[in-house]
Order: sequence, then C-alpha cells, then structure tokens
Amino acid sequence: MGGIFGGICKTGIPRGAIFEGLKRLIYRGYDGAGVAILRGGSIEVRKAPGHLFNVAKQVDFVNIDSKVAVGHTRYASRGWPVYENTHPFLDCTGRIAVVGDGIIENYEEVKTILESRGHVFKSRTDTEVAVHLVEEYLKQGLDLTRALLKTARELKGNYALVFLVAPEEKLVVIQHGQPIVVGFSGDKNCVFVSSDLPSLHGFAEYGYILEDKTIAIVSLEGLQVFDIETESLVDPGSMQLKRVKPVVEYVEKAGYPHYMIKEIHEVPDALIGTTLSVMDKYLRLAAVIVSRGEKVYVVGTGTSYHAALTSVYYFTELAGLSVTPVSAAEFPYSLLESVETGTVLIAISQSGETSDVINTVKLAKQRGAVIIGITNNVGSRLALESNVYLPIGAGPELAVPATKTFTSTLAALLLLASYTGVFSGLRKIEEHKILVEEMRNYAKTLKETIPYIEENASRVSRELKDAIGAYVASSGITYPIAVEGALKLKEASLLHAEGYQLGELRHGPVSIITQRFPVILVEPYEEQAHSLYLKVLGELEARRANIISIESKLKTNYASIILPQTQKHFYPISVAVALQLIAYYTGVARNLPVDTPPGLAKTLTT
Repeated sequence: MGGIFGGICKTGIPRGAIFEGLKRLIYRGYDGAGVAILRGGSIEVRKAPGHLFNVAKQVDFVNIDSKVAVGHTRYASRGWPVYENTHPFLDCTGRIAVVGDGIIENYEEVKTILESRGHVFKSRTDTEVAVHLVEEYLKQGLDLTRALLKTARELKGNYALVFLVAPEEKLVVIQHGQPIVVGFSGDKNCVFVSSDLPSLHGFAEYGYILEDKTIAIVSLEGLQVFDIETESLVDPGSMQLKRVKPVVEYVEKAGYPHYMIKEIHEVPDALIGTTLSVMDKYLRLAAVIVSRGEKVYVVGTGTSYHAALTSVYYFTELAGLSVTPVSAAEFPYSLLESVETGTVLIAISQSGETSDVINTVKLAKQRGAVIIGITNNVGSRLALESNVYLPIGAGPELAVPATKTFTSTLAALLLLASYTGVFSGLRKIEEHKILVEEMRNYAKTLKETIPYIEENASRVSRELKDAIGAYVASSGITYPIAVEGALKLKEASLLHAEGYQLGELRHGPVSIITQRFPVILVEPYEEQAHSLYLKVLGELEARRANIISIESKLKTNYASIILPQTQKHFYPISVAVALQLIAYYTGVARNLPVDTPPGLAKTLTT
C-alpha cells in the first residue's frame, strides 16, 4: 500500500516535482520511498526504506533528469519495511518497473505459478507479482495492452498499479478498486498520475478520475482507457473530470481540514483492507492456536483495550470460547502468575510499539505463552515478538485519536473469532466466508451512510460545545464502544466524559446530570436490553436531562442519530463511527487541535 506520483514531460520532469508530489502523499505511507526513472532506454531505480524525508537524503529525488518517472511512498502492509520490499520493483529483464497501492489478495498463488516458470522474486510483497505477470504475458507474445488486461483479470483484490515499460515514454495503469487520477498541465507539456486529486495542485489544472476496473495508457499524446472486463475503449469524456483546487494547506490531507476527519471517512475502505490484509493461512493458524488454548487473554491499552473488551462478545458468540480481556498495563500485576504453557495471549497495538503491550508480551513469552499480535504496523516490535501476527491493513493513521485503526482492529478480531469458531465446531468454513463477504458489503453501505451520520453529528456537537462533561452509556456489545466514545470525546474535544453500562448509570452517576452535563445514549443491539434502555430514557426525561441518542431499531423521540440496521457484529463499528464524528465536530466547535491534542502522543513507547 502507499502513495503513487509520476509524470511525463516533453522537456524533462521539473526539478523536485516527484519529491513534491510524494511529499503531499506522505499520509499514505512512511515506511519507504522510491522512484523508477526512464533514462537512455533503460530503467534506473532509486529507493530506500524509511520516511520519505530521510530517504530523500540518501537518494536524489529532486534531480530526476528524465522525461518519464514514477515514485512511491510505502505503507508496509505485507513485507517488512526493508530495502527489498520497497517499491518500485523490476521484472527479471529490468525493462519493466511497477509501483502499487492496495492489496493483491491472490498473490501467493500467482507467485507460485510464476516461480515454477523461472521468475525470480526479490521481495516478500504482493505488488512484485504484478510486474512478473506482465513480463510473462509479454514473453508469450501479447502486446502491452493485452498483457495489462490479462494481468488485471488474473489479480484479485483492491489495488492500483502504475508501470513504466522501457523504452516507452508512457505510464501504464491498472485501476482495480484503488484511486488513480490523471492530470494534464495547462500547456499540455506534462501529464501526471497520482493517488489523489489534491496532490496535483500546481502540476495540473484538471484531473481525470479513472473508473474502477480499467487500464489506462498515459502519454503526452493523450489518454487511452480500456474496460478490464469487456476490453472495450472507454471514452475519457465519460469519466469524472475535476478541477484541481488550490487548497494548499489541505493538500497533504487529501483535501480534508484535519487528518482525523479524513481517517474517519477512510473507515469503510480500511475495513475492506482488513479483509484483504489478514491472509487466510495466518488467520487459520491463529484460529487453531486460539481454539486449543487452555487460557486465552486479550490485552491492549486505551483504544486497543476497548477493542479487547468488544472481542469478548465475538469469541463467545462465534467460537463458544471464553476469553479474558485485560489492560496490558495491569496484566503484569493481576494475571501474569496464571500464565503457563498452553496460555494464548492476543496482544493488540495499532502501532505495534506500545510499551505496556510489549512488556506484557515479553513477560508472558517467558512463562510459555503463545503470542498472537494484532497490529497496523508489520515492521513493529509486536510483529517481531509474536508467534503469529495479523496485520489490520488500515493504512497510515496520523491523527492522535485512533479512528479507522480501531474499527479495523474490531474487524480483525471478528475475523479471528469467526475462524476460531470453525475449529471449535461452532461454525462451518462456508459461514466464515459469508461473513467476510458480508463485511465487505457492509463497508460499502457504511461509505454511503457516513455523510448522513456526519451531518447529524455536526448538529449534535453544538449541544456539547459548552458542556462541562458528558456520559456515554450503552449495554451489550456496544457497552465497550460507549467507553471508547468517551475516550474520543476526551481526546478530540477535551471534554471530560465517562463511559458507562446503562444499568450502572443509575447507580450514582445520574445524580450529577444537568443540562450542561448531557448523556449520550447508544441503543443496545440486544432485544433483552431494550427495556433497560427505555427505562433509563424515562428516568433521564424525568430529570429533564439533555439526552443525545444514537439509535438503529427503536427510533424514539430522542433519536439524534439514526444508524442503518445491520447485523449484530457490525453494529459496534457503526456506533464507533458516529461517536468519532461527534467527538471530532465537538473539538472543531471548540476550536481545538483535534489531530494533536495537548499532552498526547500517537504511541506511548516508554
């Protein structure tokens, strides 16, 4: 995964253009950077692992001195952040280079076939398989267009690929679920390709948004686009053509005012990314380990701990397994002595570097525990310390308040619980596969729904702007989400908030509720909890409380945000998004730095 920026210019790519384009895409990945340059009929590759700014000091990204080049800034979703796994990749002949974004789901099967035909792979990433597949089809006598079309039909997943094929002064593109934009300069002397529209500011006036499942041949002569399925030409005039707006201060946030809101909008795509990143063979291995564990603990801190709390419902209902959620900071003092051979520790850290989690993992390993890591950083200490790790594949998250990494962690835990159920005898493998497909469909529905949730969340934030505190309460599977929602309010809006179980709200906390101390109630999914929910609503109404309600089924008179109905195990994700949006807009209304709350860091490594 990562960000792609390339260009073709009649008299040579402007000095610093590739570096500037990649800098604007740094939010898409900071695990490595590289560029492929066409020079003298051959391809030169410059790349190194690490943040773009550090890589630029090692290899020259400014002085490209070529008419054609394509660059990449990497987020390590498959393969550690090392030189071999950094884009671009070359085929065996060195004539074809590729950079990619997204995930190729079936790369292992394709790689095995290609290796049997003599292709030599130098990385452990999925993108490299694409360059060898194009090489193979060209070797079979297909022209470049046919080779691309066949490659696109062969590779499954959500991805975008940009190839440079020597000695052609062209960039060729496969768009298969991940965005690619093509923009021409005003004087038509340059054409650029990029992962997003705002990064083209200053380089192009307008950008064509390539349609899904198309290939494109990009050159100074124009733009040729083909439908992957029908192989027919697509009229560029039928595609979206958007003006590149000069919003310079937002350009590195893909046009959004803050990273936090950008990352909330990325939740649906991140969920699909999770289903693709969590590879079946590792998920299967992790599920076998969990199903055979004599004791299973799920540990994390902060947001990750709230995901651990939610996982209890997943493992109980889908696998018939009792797991124990514990704060990683507390585990050494409470349950470490119970760890022995046969114990399984599911450790969650989105960064993979959280000190409390790493400390607990090391202590548990010393006592014989098997570690399953769940992280968004495949090059992290947690991945290194784990016997098996599952990457959540949410993509880079730069705002301090965790949003899409939280929901993708829930998705990964749900997938693990479902597969564990297959080995515990509670589910069939077909049911697990159906769940994966349902999650992808749910993500598409959520993407369509977020704008409506956002509109209502913005309105709700006006009631919280001048509040002195708030409660967030729910029951059942959304109780941990209420606790997480309270944390988001603290982080993004600096509003003191507490998360409560609905019944617990009646035992003491209700006494300090006033108009300036509102209550956010989340309707429980479980039918048996609805009577408690309505009872609490009635008691709060009698106290003339300021009630903000997030509902799905009941739709009471107090419903402030109505979420679309979905199955039980996806409902926590919908609720989490609503609470994240409320927290974000409350912080904005209070004129606060929502991306970087004072006193907080993205990762606590000490």
